[in-house]
Order: sequence, then structure tokens, then C-alpha cells
Amino acid sequence: MPIMLGWLLGFLTGAAWSVINFYLILEICKITLLRKDKNKLFAMLLLKFPALYLGGFLLLMGRVFPVMSLLIGSGLVLVVIGVMRLCQKVR
Repeated sequence: MPIMLGWLLGFLTGAAWSVINFYLILEICKITLLRKDKNKLFAMLLLKFPALYLGGFLLLMGRVFPVMSLLIGSGLVLVVIGVMRLCQKVR
């Protein structure tokens, strides 16, 4: 795989991992705070901790993509989410 393609795919994979992680955190908080269905909470926890984190660990250890591209992709998404939230408050 060409280096630039590897970086791009690693960046996009890191960004997707971060978005999924953030979404699951929000859903777990909503279910917990609103005292919704415990089965859904259990499913979200099973999806987040063993599946998502094991997948992230395997991506890092497998060296499928450059490690820095994964980290930059996952970190940049958090910055974008923060900026979007700030822009919403300004309006």
C-alpha cells in the first residue's frame, strides 16, 4: 500500500473509531441518566468496551496503518466536535 494511501486510510479509520466511541459514550450516558432500558445499556457496554477497544488495540498492534495517522485522526475529531459545540453556543 502506498504511504499516502496508508496515512489517509489510517486517518479516516482513527476518525471513525473516535466518532463511534463518542457516540457510544453519549448513548450510555443518556440511557444511564434517563434510566432507560437496561438491556440496551448492556448491549452498548458490550459493544464499547470489549469490541471497540479490542478493535482499536488490534489496529495499533497489527501495524495495518501508521500509528500517528490513527492517533491524529482520532484526536482531530474531538477538536472538531469541540469547535462545533462552541459555534452552536455563539449563535
